[in-house]
Amino acid sequence: MSVLALNGLGRIGRLLVRRLGNVHRGLLGAVNDPAPLDQLVHLLRYDSVHGPCPWPIEGLTEDGQDYLFLDGRRVPLFHASDPGQIPFPAPTRLVVEASGRFTRRADAAGHLKDGVSHVVISAPSPDADYTVIAPINGGGLDPGRHRVISNASCTAHATAPMLKVLDEAFGLEHAGMSTVHVVTNDQRLLDLPHKDLRRARAAFKSIIPTTSSAFGALHRAMPDLPAAFDGVALRVPTLSVNLVDVVATLRRDADLASVRAAYESAAAGSWRDLIGMAPPFAVSTDITGRAESVLMDLDLTMLLGPRFVKVFGWHDNETGYAARLCELVVDLAGRI
Repeated sequence: MSVLALNGLGRIGRLLVRRLGNVHRGLLGAVNDPAPLDQLVHLLRYDSVHGPCPWPIEGLTEDGQDYLFLDGRRVPLFHASDPGQIPFPAPTRLVVEASGRFTRRADAAGHLKDGVSHVVISAPSPDADYTVIAPINGGGLDPGRHRVISNASCTAHATAPMLKVLDEAFGLEHAGMSTVHVVTNDQRLLDLPHKDLRRARAAFKSIIPTTSSAFGALHRAMPDLPAAFDGVALRVPTLSVNLVDVVATLRRDADLASVRAAYESAAAGSWRDLIGMAPPFAVSTDITGRAESVLMDLDLTMLLGPRFVKVFGWHDNETGYAARLCELVVDLAGRI
């Protein structure tokens, strides 16, 4: 039974469609995006970073209604701009809000009508009922109380396990993070006005320091983080894969061997499939397509004192995040 609908066929929305089609083919029952059918079909078929879709995608208009044929499954496609105006069909109970426009609770809650009981926002939200970074706090998600849920950000999902492993092995006194982050559609291709004057500059011409939404999401999901935990994003002219750089002061002494052992143990245990190990001498293109939340590059680890450590982790900011989003909505769909 199709209980899931998707609002927004942007970068993450399209990868979610692919992932659901590969593993949970019957779950997606409807899609909404204001763009024309032919453009959406083309963007679903082909992707400049992740390649062509492995299964056929077609579009059809019948009696004034657009449809997507996703590997032979007929899925209605609507084109409303307002969540409250989308006629998602019964028995839709869960909507993934992936447009990037409705990240505040009041806006995302516009989907809560006509049988829809829950919304998952595919981005950080300042006031969602709950922010999930599994398995950090996934056990606290209560569908009875949490109706509008944020899946945090790609950077938050990568950084959280890096911090958690250090905290459990050595304790965290202080911590900070910077992310070397690919360009996104919230930047200007050429210089053009933007409320962030750095993002107003040509995305493929400069390294662009800016803010990251990950910090708010991390503090919401990990309330025990050091209060001053913060950092910066450095946008660079590439299309895929970020590198997270965490620096921390520890409560207990560590050495390179013990830091390596802590991450390798986590990757083989409770964090299996979420923490991976980067290949030797990795560069960003080597990580494209990997679905882990983070791949630790332990050869880059630096110990600047017995309690002062610097660790690095790669992540495919789209594939990894879409994987976590898919896991969340599949789990939630089975519980509501």
